[in-house]
Amino acid sequence: MDNLNVYQPSGKFSPFSFIFFLLVAVTALPILGLVYAYCIWYIPFIYINFIIALAFGFITGLAINIFVIGKGKVRNVNIARLFGLAGALVAMYFHWSVWVDLVINAGEQIGTGKYGITVSNISIFQVFSLAIDPSTLFMIIEEIQKVGTWGLKGNTVSGPFLYVIWGVEALLIIVPAVIVTTAKSRMPYCEMSDTWFKEIQLPEFNIVADINAIIENISNNQDEFINDLTFVENTEQHHMVITLFTSEYSDNYLTIEKKIASLDKDNKVKLDTTTIVEYLHVDKKLVTQLLSHKPVTVNLGEQSS
Repeated sequence: MDNLNVYQPSGKFSPFSFIFFLLVAVTALPILGLVYAYCIWYIPFIYINFIIALAFGFITGLAINIFVIGKGKVRNVNIARLFGLAGALVAMYFHWSVWVDLVINAGEQIGTGKYGITVSNISIFQVFSLAIDPSTLFMIIEEIQKVGTWGLKGNTVSGPFLYVIWGVEALLIIVPAVIVTTAKSRMPYCEMSDTWFKEIQLPEFNIVADINAIIENISNNQDEFINDLTFVENTEQHHMVITLFTSEYSDNYLTIEKKIASLDKDNKVKLDTTTIVEYLHVDKKLVTQLLSHKPVTVNLGEQSS
């Protein structure tokens, strides 16, 4: 498994990717920062706010993934990471500009002593003034941390502990943003046609007992395993997903994922995904056979992993 012929990014990128990043930085990211600031201001539950922070980071990464990495044809993982990090920091900066303005304009408090919100709205011109004056913005943030603006279990969170909370929040935003942007840069790209490979997900298959044997067959351009592939009738049971990455002018690749079904605490089915192999080189003949394969459909019943 260690010597598999898998796709390796070329390390190239288009100079236009930096222009695309600037466009996203002055359009999508300020809007995301605005929405995020209002969400955490008006939702007085710190644990939910952590989930919102993760979503903010993911959506930020997704915006960069689509408009910078994708459109900018970035096949360099390190540059993709920098775009993800820079995008997360820019989005957070606009969030801070909005959030600080909400603090400045804070008004009436609504709710109980345990759960409550403070009504506030921003002044667009004031937010803009804060955004273009980072020294003033960070000075106000420093003053805010001394007194705090919200409480936890009846105590106002301020001082060094508030910095810790803000640090955790930053990680929850930065990490998913970087992961999402990096993932796109690693996907197969055809240098001859200067386009991303076409991605084709095959119908869900029954999990084969020896997946390593399939990988060995593919590596040796053997097709015996294809006849053993059977459709899954119910995709809420254990199954296997094969995704092809094809190009008319270059090599072809595939990814195999195993999805294991289980019940969560609400008795709803959840699928845990494990990537068995990613971007494995596959012969064009095998691609054609996989695309034309018509397996029978089976019900997995009580199949185990």
